[in-house]
Amino acid sequence: MKVSLIHMKVRSDLQENLNAAKTGITQAAQQTPAFIALPEYFSVPNNMEHFKDAARISKETYTATFNFLKQISKEFPELYLMGGTVLEEEDGKYYNTSTLWRNGDLIGKYHKRNPIKAELDAGVSRGDDPAVFDTEHCKVGMLVCADMFDPPTIKAVADLGAELVFLPVAAMGTHPPVKGHPLTFKLAMENGIYLIKIGNVSSNARGGRSAFITPWGIEQEVSDALEDSVLTKDFDMKKLEEYRKSLNK
Repeated sequence: MKVSLIHMKVRSDLQENLNAAKTGITQAAQQTPAFIALPEYFSVPNNMEHFKDAARISKETYTATFNFLKQISKEFPELYLMGGTVLEEEDGKYYNTSTLWRNGDLIGKYHKRNPIKAELDAGVSRGDDPAVFDTEHCKVGMLVCADMFDPPTIKAVADLGAELVFLPVAAMGTHPPVKGHPLTFKLAMENGIYLIKIGNVSSNARGGRSAFITPWGIEQEVSDALEDSVLTKDFDMKKLEEYRKSLNK
């Protein structure tokens, strides 16, 4: 089962970000993956550098981003698209929302349960329910960035049977430098999941380096190059099944 991720350089313009995402998705689709995934806040100009007002950011980016994901998903109807995240207004609150699409249809969405301080200060609300969705390929779990620091959130997704977990991230400049993927590897190993970490180039050294993480190691990660790139990996679901059985012995 192939999975592709789009590692992006975040631009200072909304449309430029959407154009870059389209280019990456189109490139990835040529490898016929089952899933393609985008980073956290991939369309927000400058990403989190000037993250001060969730309401304003949502107003300026939500509709264009949502429509883009719907349309680009229609263009590649056979694959699932994990649409990074977007700031969504719902019942007067603003959520960092991850979406899953197929053929222009919104299959499901997830509100980040653990916003960071900068998000909370800007008016982002905490999400609630964990999100795991059935597909013909596997059970897909959805987390966002700082969720990986919260054991109850991880356990909730694992308990729902997630096999492939998407983790779009966007580490800020205030985040300490991180070498490798020690925490996400531990999560993959302890919970028996394939973890797809999707970041942007500006957060490479601060925990935002995109990578394919399995219970037995880091299978592939992006380079240090400050440019857009696409990674694709063919995951062995049978091998994961056997590993998960060993966890339950």
